Amino acid sequence: MTSVLLNFFYAIAVNKRSREPRQVLAFLLYYVIGFFVAFIVFTMVLLCLEVYNLPFARNFIYRQLGEPLLVGLEALLF
Repeated sequence: MTSVLLNFFYAIAVNKRSREPRQVLAFLLYYVIGFFVAFIVFTMVLLCLEVYNLPFARNFIYRQLGEPLLVGLEALLF
């Protein structure tokens, strides 16, 4: 089963004729992974602000990003 999955992902990721990775897939993976990492880091910052009870920093973020964005983010996470 593992070899079937690896062969499948290899066929998707690599062009058979030129043996080079497909640029669209590499581009998408680069930005999807980057967005996911940025989302995790931002979420960790918000959680640290909650844990250490830093209202001044949280109020600063509210003023900069806007309350609806953070309320939506918290609703998505919790």
